[in-house]
Amino acid sequence: MKRLLSLPSPAPSRTLLCASVLLAAAGLSGCLQDDKRSQLPGYIEADITAVASPVAGTLFQMGVKEGQVVKSGEKLYTLESNREQAQLAEAQARKAQADSQQENLSKGARKDELDQVRAKLRYAKAQLAQMQTNLKKSEALVKKGFIAEAQVDSDRTAVALAQAQVEEARAALRAAKEGARDDEKRAAAAQASAAVAGVAQVEWLLQQKQVTAPVDGVVQEIFVRQGEFAQTGAAVLSILQKDSLRVRFFVPNDLRPRFLPGSQFQVKVSGCDEPLTARTTRVSARPEYTNPLMFGPELRDRLSFLTEGRIEGASKCSVPPGTPVGVILALQQG
Repeated sequence: MKRLLSLPSPAPSRTLLCASVLLAAAGLSGCLQDDKRSQLPGYIEADITAVASPVAGTLFQMGVKEGQVVKSGEKLYTLESNREQAQLAEAQARKAQADSQQENLSKGARKDELDQVRAKLRYAKAQLAQMQTNLKKSEALVKKGFIAEAQVDSDRTAVALAQAQVEEARAALRAAKEGARDDEKRAAAAQASAAVAGVAQVEWLLQQKQVTAPVDGVVQEIFVRQGEFAQTGAAVLSILQKDSLRVRFFVPNDLRPRFLPGSQFQVKVSGCDEPLTARTTRVSARPEYTNPLMFGPELRDRLSFLTEGRIEGASKCSVPPGTPVGVILALQQG
């Protein structure tokens, strides 16, 4: 088997290095030189949060504008809530009714009701005393033979009935003092708890109609205007998150050590006098746009790695997501 030998290639000049950077940047054209510096082409990205309505409804009031700076928790917009306001009033009325019923059952009877029950007990006791007196007279008369034995039996039955009425009146008085039965009290407590839950449910629904900012940032775009209907889960507006701007670019394999995580570099934006400062946050571990071959020196230089760097500090220039930029690469002196 013949063995193929690769001859070493001559050291690349500065012009060849520029061409190598061009090839490594995934075919992106242009190798600009400015004050002995070249640029790797890249673009700006950012984290954008889409704010959607948790419930459906007509947009009653939009409280922000595109380009406005907002803070987390700040109210963004309000949905129409007339029906929910009526439901809340109804739920609160039911809660008040359930609370009153529970309180009434726990107190027992009122004073005039207790007086009425006590009067019935006194009447039953008087009736019992009268029946007991009649029974004693009957027992005395039957011994003398003035009345029949049946009259005595009848008086004894009347006494027993009077005693039962007294016991019934006493039980009614105890019940009036203690209030409702335990099962009635439990039922009233359950109704009160259900009423509280009903109020909480409507209040939660009303809170969903007041939509606030989930993050700090800038209102990027508004999709639903005042008077339009917002669907559940559909984005109403988007927020560009604060301090989330980052640059994405491809780094050739031979330049990768200059952009390790934590490395600081500069980014050139067209129209800006001063470059932006960025710091590398991520370097892809997988090369891009490369065939699975045994790499020689020339092919190794053509490998490129997706790299990200977060923009640091404030900039006087506007760099919205998608803006093409150049990552400044200081050339080594040779």
